[in-house]
Amino acid sequence: MKKLISYKSAKELDKLSQDEYLIPSLSLMESAAREFYSLIKEDIKKSNSVLFVAGSGNNGADALAVARMAYCDGFENIKIYFVDGHQSEENLTQLNICKALNIPFVNTIAADLIIDGLIGVGFAGILSEEKKQIVDEISKCGNVISIDCPSGLRENGNSYCVKAKKTITFGYEKIAFYVGNNINSVGTVIATNPSFPLFKINIEENYYLLDYQDIYLPPIDSRMYKNKKGHVAIVGGSSAYTGAIRLSERSAFKAGAGLVSVFTSDDAYSVVASENLSPIVKRFSDLKSSEIYDSLLIGPGLVDLTSEEVINIINLFSGKCVVVDAGAINMLGERAEEIKDGKNIIITPHVGEFRALMKTLKIESTDELRDIKAVSKALKGATVIKKSSNTIIFKDDNYYILAYPNPALGVAGSGDVLAGITAVIKDPIQGVLLHSLAGKNAYNDVGFFTSEELILEVGKCRSTC
Repeated sequence: MKKLISYKSAKELDKLSQDEYLIPSLSLMESAAREFYSLIKEDIKKSNSVLFVAGSGNNGADALAVARMAYCDGFENIKIYFVDGHQSEENLTQLNICKALNIPFVNTIAADLIIDGLIGVGFAGILSEEKKQIVDEISKCGNVISIDCPSGLRENGNSYCVKAKKTITFGYEKIAFYVGNNINSVGTVIATNPSFPLFKINIEENYYLLDYQDIYLPPIDSRMYKNKKGHVAIVGGSSAYTGAIRLSERSAFKAGAGLVSVFTSDDAYSVVASENLSPIVKRFSDLKSSEIYDSLLIGPGLVDLTSEEVINIINLFSGKCVVVDAGAINMLGERAEEIKDGKNIIITPHVGEFRALMKTLKIESTDELRDIKAVSKALKGATVIKKSSNTIIFKDDNYYILAYPNPALGVAGSGDVLAGITAVIKDPIQGVLLHSLAGKNAYNDVGFFTSEELILEVGKCRSTC
């Protein structure tokens, strides 16, 4: 699990290195440029022409320093496109060095490889038309390496920015890389340390990037009796939507549950009972106590309960893990003030459900991260799993991001599979990781898959994790 930091913390890291540990700005810049150059040297060798686009701030100064190092290393395919503006002292120094060396400066943006040093971290404004045009010209290259962050990348995710093939960032990766659609602009991310005393500086952030190495599901003892492996109650289904609950209950079994009890509507009961042989199938009215169950999943295919009935069932399981999915999500929002124990609730909305929930909760959108936190707060501290190309989990005031976009997971029923897994695992992070890993393996095995095929991979992954 990697730490991610905000733009504010990135600037604080730079400032503390200089003010508290007395490392001069130019020294840090030289180290950063040297690290960056070492990581792109092979790219320069493979290119007939390399253009360094440098703005007037310290990000541009980094670009100028790297251009100078490449030029002094004997590369003759180096040119600089400089964008004038309010110039930092370091930028002026680096610019003068490049001019003294007679590195060629040009007035057009075109090359086999472009090094993007136009705008650094911390940008939160609106690009001028001139800068937008420069950003577009850089992106047209298709082979762009950005210094620290793609120019114009905003932390709120609403970015008009350079589309990089690779981003080499300093210190830590930035949370901005993984919000909104920004991941489509950063390319491959490499973090390197330009002599920041990271072991000395404690950056208090609450952003983390998940990796499959973070899976730590305890093995299931082969001698364990079914009652000891967990009993999940699933409430959902309707005459129109019987498939969703079937996917959830099968996922629950594949994730390691020993028992699953399904509660569905009178109209759907006979169909659900005949389609699902492993679970115990009952009617909504049969669920009167949570005593024998370890967790609850409510929502897959659900249309036949009122919001009052949904909140009553959720509160019936107060103190136990409750996963709220699909049809129950907005109903939960309608009665948020009646929630007894939000800390044990996990909601799993996709983007459309999340927007609808925000509207129900009367939350005005600001940016993705603040929106997720606001929803959690409105639901009395519930954990939020927002599903999109990146999955963002907000739990106990921390953000956990899984950035493994998989187009095959965007398939009908995938969310029902995740909900079933999470109800068994009872840990949103581990549930998301298991679901994603199963999707990765399924995609590698068969390409695009159905949710039924995804469930088979869940069982394989659970047995080996």
